[in-house]
Amino acid sequence: MTMNCDMPSSTQNQGFTLIELMVTVAVAIILLTVGVPSLLYMISSSAITGNVDALNGDLALARSEAIVEKTTATVCKSADLLDCDSAVSWSDGWIVFTDVDGDQAVDGEDTIIRVHEALSAQVTLKYDDASVADAYLQYSYKGDLESSAGTFTFCPSDNDVSLARAIIVATTGRVRRSTDSDADGVHEDGGGGALTCP
Repeated sequence: MTMNCDMPSSTQNQGFTLIELMVTVAVAIILLTVGVPSLLYMISSSAITGNVDALNGDLALARSEAIVEKTTATVCKSADLLDCDSAVSWSDGWIVFTDVDGDQAVDGEDTIIRVHEALSAQVTLKYDDASVADAYLQYSYKGDLESSAGTFTFCPSDNDVSLARAIIVATTGRVRRSTDSDADGVHEDGGGGALTCP
């Protein structure tokens, strides 16, 4: 007994209609419009937080090293990560070193104990203090500052001040992170004023 099954000779392919394609493109545009700014905000926020953590740790290390080794320790701007350079920006990097003679230069018996490379393009960093010596911080063997107290401010490349964060350094050498105490969406510096970017 034979069975005769008729199979279609070819399958028919159907594509999108013009209306379906336009709806798909419209949905994609809406998702990109909503999603991309949120993603960029998250990337900038994460980059700032990571660098705040790094500098906070480096300042704590410098202070600890000064106390433990009973010497002077310096944190300064450095692009080559070998010597202090007042002509560059804090965004270009910094070094932490024991500064035996306290001259803000790596020489003699000085030892570099940590370096931090230049920040990513998403983040800028500045240091404001009460003197012209904004190129370095220096800790005495007691752990207090021999330089002026001040504020390190991290900003995103687009200068969105709502993302700005700061590390506030007291004359005692202790550091604290900025907060938004008045809940206006902008953190404050050591004097209670709103952070500014750049």
